[in-house]
Amino acid sequence: MTTPFDFEKLNKELDQINVPKKQLAKTRHRALQKVQKEKRRISNWRYYTVLTATVALAFILSIRFIPPFAETMTLVPGFTEVISFLTEDQRDEKYTYEELDISETKNNLTLTVKGVMADETGMKIRYSLEAPYNIAKLSVRSVIILQDGKELEGASSYGSPIDGEIKKYIEDTIFQTVEGENLPNKKNFELQITFGDKEETTFEIPFTIKSDIVKKQVYKIDQTFSYEGQKLMVKDITIAPTSARLRITSDASNSMQILNVDHIRVFNEQGEPVNTPENGLIGLNNLSYGEVIYLFESDAVNSADSLTIELENMDVLPKDDNYVEVDFSKQIVLKQPAIGKVKFKIRQGGVITIEEEEGTEVRLSHAVDADGRRFEMESFSSTWNQAEYTYPIEMKAPVKIYFYNFPNTIYFKEQVIVNK
Repeated sequence: MTTPFDFEKLNKELDQINVPKKQLAKTRHRALQKVQKEKRRISNWRYYTVLTATVALAFILSIRFIPPFAETMTLVPGFTEVISFLTEDQRDEKYTYEELDISETKNNLTLTVKGVMADETGMKIRYSLEAPYNIAKLSVRSVIILQDGKELEGASSYGSPIDGEIKKYIEDTIFQTVEGENLPNKKNFELQITFGDKEETTFEIPFTIKSDIVKKQVYKIDQTFSYEGQKLMVKDITIAPTSARLRITSDASNSMQILNVDHIRVFNEQGEPVNTPENGLIGLNNLSYGEVIYLFESDAVNSADSLTIELENMDVLPKDDNYVEVDFSKQIVLKQPAIGKVKFKIRQGGVITIEEEEGTEVRLSHAVDADGRRFEMESFSSTWNQAEYTYPIEMKAPVKIYFYNFPNTIYFKEQVIVNK
């Protein structure tokens, strides 16, 4: 049987308890005052912080974008170095990059040359392309850059990644390097670019830059490394606004042909890599010629006080055995290196396919036909275990195709420090 709870008795007992109501009221009042004071303190702290940040931002923006104000502030003792620091990168940017915004429309395509950066080693041209239809997969067929009516000799790279998204507007950058002599200090250019639409639309847009061509900076290194009797020399690094160039040579007395250095990494003084996969190395020529120049973007290099260049491993083959000899018309391999065996498949039309084993990489370079004529590959594609190359069909058999990479490796790791 459940006994009902006696609420009336409980209320009488609670009423008999002596509660210090005045003391509790004072305590509540003090607590309320403390909370209000804390709120005012936090509010004031936030106010002064925002006010300070706003004043500082206004000061910086005034210096950077109102030249008379910057000039006046340099007269204030102690502010000269501050003004120089705040405006230095802006001066550099204005000195190297020029906005153009030149547009032309053809065949429902609108090309805008947005801006350009030029130095003695080459150019960067920023452009946009717009259309009323999806241009995500629209390819660039060719790029030619003229200076004073003469085509620049060198290599160009371009092309945005295809990510499957629908795009009616694309921005991209053309990187043009020059070989041999430095880019002359002439300011009249023309961009000729052809796209892969059904009309194969070609734009020919002349433009003129205002600034002089920026001079490059060359830092001598001249360090030699020798492994298993094979000498490798790190000669110098050239730094300019559009790119950085690392020059490496091999010794003519080497018994083996150095094909390639497997890994080259460049770090700043904080140990941060400046040649990431996004702006990684691109090789001009290869060590089969005795010299290779590795290019990478120099934005991070320009701001570094010192650089650490790390080299790791090199692929080698005997000098008289550094090629595969084929006959495309008969679809046969006539000769390949005695070191290691690689599976080649030859097809008519100048096509050679390499079946790669797991963990190995074989890459081909140029070809030389029976008449001694040199040919470059026309196309290249690869999957996880296969690489396919296409060479011009006019080559006369037999054809020697030289290697760029081959799985015959000398292992090492070296570092070179360059102080700018």
